Amino acid sequence: MKRTAAQLKYILIALLSFMSAVAFAQNKFKKGEEIERHVLVRSNCVLQRGSQALHITSSSVIKKSYKVTDADEKGISFAVSTDMLSDTVNAMEQKLIYNSNKTADPNSAIQTGLQRLVSGKVAVIINNKGEILSAKQPTAVGDTLLSFTGIQPDNLAPGKMLPFMVGLPANSLFKKGYSWTVNTASSQTTYTIYAANVQVTIITYKTSQTGGSLNSRINGSMLISNDTGLILKCSSQSVSVGYEMVNGVVYAATRRTAVTEVNIKK
Repeated sequence: MKRTAAQLKYILIALLSFMSAVAFAQNKFKKGEEIERHVLVRSNCVLQRGSQALHITSSSVIKKSYKVTDADEKGISFAVSTDMLSDTVNAMEQKLIYNSNKTADPNSAIQTGLQRLVSGKVAVIINNKGEILSAKQPTAVGDTLLSFTGIQPDNLAPGKMLPFMVGLPANSLFKKGYSWTVNTASSQTTYTIYAANVQVTIITYKTSQTGGSLNSRINGSMLISNDTGLILKCSSQSVSVGYEMVNGVVYAATRRTAVTEVNIKK
């Protein structure tokens, strides 16, 4: 699962690149507005080393706020905060429960890592297309154990899209059933217009990704507001096979993950 968030962002960037010849961005934000993100992640992972098998399941809920602190023709500034995070991990007949409203267990690497994710404050500046111009964020939490929680911080690097934005306004060329494929050195993604009207567009996609420690197959869908480019809702299911390294030990890994995200503009 640890690549799911990055994969979704890559999909949106590829989609934006493909559409740029026939579409234009309409992403407009005003000072004081806010995007509230609700993300639910369910993950099931099996680690195998010889005859030893470790089954890990997790369920995570996270709520984030992107508040517009300034907006003009030069760019739009956001203050990003994590308002709530809860996570439950089951492994080896043990259960770990984390809730951001309670004090983290200082003896738990996972809980302290999650606490750092919650407490980290981020400032992001984008252009009117939703592309990130700059981002100030705390040092990334690199504990490999965090991958089992299903939660990863947003990749807010310059040139990326905001995780809830895509440059896809209404366009008469985008009819139901229209599909296209985007290839890179490590992935192939096929997109299909599932439904489209003046207000919204629904896009489904299938991705095969190779390279790195895990090879993945992903099926997903996105409900997009044509007026703003805001992804109102998206969901994905993925299967990843490869290896994970935990505390310096390599395990064969199979991971199944389901992600649902809802974004609300206030």
